[in-house]
Amino acid sequence: MKKIFIITSVLIFNFLILFLAQPTYLPAQPGGVQPCRLKLTKLWETKTELRVPESVLYNPSEDIIYVSNINGKPTEKNGRGFISKVSLSGEIKVLKWATGLNAPKGSAIYRDSFYVSDIDELVEIDLKTGKVIDRYPAAGAGFLNDVAVDNEGNVYVSDMSSKNSVIYKLVQKKMVLWLKGPEISRPNGLYAEKNKLILGNSGDGTLKAINLVTKEISVVAEIGSGIDGVQSDGKGNYFISDWRGKTSCVTSSGQVTVLLDTTEQKINSADIEFIESKQILLIPTFFDNRVVAYSVEKG
Repeated sequence: MKKIFIITSVLIFNFLILFLAQPTYLPAQPGGVQPCRLKLTKLWETKTELRVPESVLYNPSEDIIYVSNINGKPTEKNGRGFISKVSLSGEIKVLKWATGLNAPKGSAIYRDSFYVSDIDELVEIDLKTGKVIDRYPAAGAGFLNDVAVDNEGNVYVSDMSSKNSVIYKLVQKKMVLWLKGPEISRPNGLYAEKNKLILGNSGDGTLKAINLVTKEISVVAEIGSGIDGVQSDGKGNYFISDWRGKTSCVTSSGQVTVLLDTTEQKINSADIEFIESKQILLIPTFFDNRVVAYSVEKG
């Protein structure tokens, strides 16, 4: 800390004026990444016509939001699960766009296909018609959760079951075990960017980065709780959700900032989506049966 021994009252006054006028940003982290200084402002919420919405996915080509509805218990094979289409103003345009699913959760789009996890199989749906194209069973899977697609069109799926705890990859229309080991424990949220896969590892409460070529694993941040959804803000930071109700921002240097906490209200925060072009964060509330949209602004 610098010590100033002699200074006039005028200089002190001028210094205080200049100091108070400065933006209240925290110091930059290594690599030029600013800590999260953001706030969420509620924009809208859907009607409670959704049925246990677990995941949301924005499709820019249609300017529409896809919502995975479990419509039952998370591991129940009841055939009642479905996918909804919601507008960017929160209007449910098509409640049951795709049907015949069990407990659909994470989803991803590649070209004309919509991929969604469904307990122990990955389901491919025609993006134009909403009809199921194919189903890809994952041997040994007990709780398939999130889905991510890399730039090459490779599809990755996490299995959060404690007995399995692996990440699968769709290879030539077959689900193959891609990664397992002590560092992969109850994997949940997935986000593919450039040459890495960002993983919300619920078993040890960490956010990890996996090299897609070498499979080398590094820890991005120690979260200390379960991680559901993972999304990039496009600036080196990540939005993550804790199913119990917390939504946070994590910098690439590992600093965690809670943006929203609805745990006391018993409102869940499941597999989130961030629309970077519109600075909108979408949160499916699971048992609360809504999707809530927030604008993301500098705090």
